Amino acid sequence: MALPILEVSRYTCELPVSKKKVEYRPFLVKEQKILLIASESEETTEISTAMVDLVNNCVFNREDVNVERLPMMDLEYLFIQIRIKSAGETVKVGLSCKDCEQPTEMEIDLRESKMSGDIPDGNLQLTESIGLSLIYPSISSMPDGASSTDNIFDMIVGCVETVWSGDELFTRDDFTIKELKDFLDQFTTEQFEKINDYFVNMPKYSQIVNWKCIECGVENDRELQGMNDFFE
Repeated sequence: MALPILEVSRYTCELPVSKKKVEYRPFLVKEQKILLIASESEETTEISTAMVDLVNNCVFNREDVNVERLPMMDLEYLFIQIRIKSAGETVKVGLSCKDCEQPTEMEIDLRESKMSGDIPDGNLQLTESIGLSLIYPSISSMPDGASSTDNIFDMIVGCVETVWSGDELFTRDDFTIKELKDFLDQFTTEQFEKINDYFVNMPKYSQIVNWKCIECGVENDRELQGMNDFFE
């Protein structure tokens, strides 16, 4: 006689950036183990891979939701919704005092994390006749490993959706990665700053945490942002 198969609850949410409706389930014990192992490694790449795999496993309508191509804001939001339904609304995070570096364990309510800011216009006019359009970065376009000039440049390349010159419109199928990099290398500092502003001004999924250090009494505040901050 086979052991019974447990039914799982199903939930829905609307993603804040793409506005896609997603149906999902809580993660299972076997999936939580994979996430814990990745977190213990403290390797950003392993944590990101585990997060994507977990979300992929928990989403029912995968034909409509490509997790690897979701805007990072959407992916983080969806992961936190799954985490809330799986293991509760709170998570304990270790934070260090800005003055004496005394660590303090804080209990964070994930429901209080909010998206702040508006999505900037991705259509950038570089000259009177030349411009490009950017899309919100996804996990597949984010730098792999520590931030460096090359990694950040590669992320920008991955987020360029179209380029136009006068009445001509070029899509990703019309140029190679090398051609796009050569095109970006021609930018003036002012033109490249327009691209940089797009990424700097993107909305963030974050939460401000305030606490008083038990060691030195200094009042601290810190903005938690990104999965590594919430689950460090």
